[in-house]
Amino acid sequence: MPLAITSQPAGPRFSITDDATMPTVTVTAVMQGQPMPSGPAPTYEWSATLAFDGSAPPTNVAFGGGRSSQHSRIAPLTGLSPTWRIPFTEVRGGLLTVQVIMRVGTTEQRARASWTVVGTNPTGTAIRAFANSIGANRPVFRKKMRQESSLQQFRTPSNWPKYSSDGLGGVGLCQLTRPAPTADQTWNWKDDVRGGWALYQEKERIAKSYPRNVRTGERFKNLVTAWNRARTAQGLPALPVELPDYTPEQLELDTLRGFNGYANGLHEYRVRQDNGVLFVTVDGSGTRGFAEWERVPVADRGTVGDPNYVENVLAQSDF
Repeated sequence: MPLAITSQPAGPRFSITDDATMPTVTVTAVMQGQPMPSGPAPTYEWSATLAFDGSAPPTNVAFGGGRSSQHSRIAPLTGLSPTWRIPFTEVRGGLLTVQVIMRVGTTEQRARASWTVVGTNPTGTAIRAFANSIGANRPVFRKKMRQESSLQQFRTPSNWPKYSSDGLGGVGLCQLTRPAPTADQTWNWKDDVRGGWALYQEKERIAKSYPRNVRTGERFKNLVTAWNRARTAQGLPALPVELPDYTPEQLELDTLRGFNGYANGLHEYRVRQDNGVLFVTVDGSGTRGFAEWERVPVADRGTVGDPNYVENVLAQSDF
């Protein structure tokens, strides 16, 4: 074809920067093997699309079946310049397809070219600095990112989005799964961290309210009633039984469990019992009882999710 499109920088692959900025791509229409048609100055009509399909070449990716995204409409340009700097407005990757129509009088020439746009993983230092900037400055949150993704937004060496191996579509540094990750969270690691921190805070709110929900629930009330019934059978007075809020450490661990989904409906802690009977410590005055929390043993967690998730996170090194 006499008309062709070249790019600067040269393809076949362009990379989103490690700071989550789109590459600068300038394309040029060039005649090959023949002179420019005679007539008035040529006009050039430029257009481009950028789309990702995780299940089809050339953008197919491990565990990405059914996952897709695309850049919003890229503003086309018609003018006298044979050169066009593609006006990206979103951080996206995938197959970049550029088309140009050159018109000289009644003569028309067309050309099309395609390249790929992939991601670049940030450094641990950059991840920590950004997390700190949005208030996500807790070591356990950083360890959670390492556990979830090995600090990869993009799976190397292809540098397509790192989707979860469970096929549920979790993606990126925080492996955001539910709610389903947005295109911004898929391609912009900063948005993925923002989403991960928002999810962590949501799970923290759930964990913080859990002791109150247990205290006011029928199951705990029934345990207290049964414990007091056993006391009165021994000639002892019935007592009010208090169940404390989580300590800061307990709150942190239950929040982690929530990030993994509270599989099988289990939190990190449950009310301690002894052979099915509520475990209660009576205070020195003999007027109040105190129930306790205990961690749910791994053996009681079932097979859904990762029963060792909390310990696996805590074992990760900080960065």
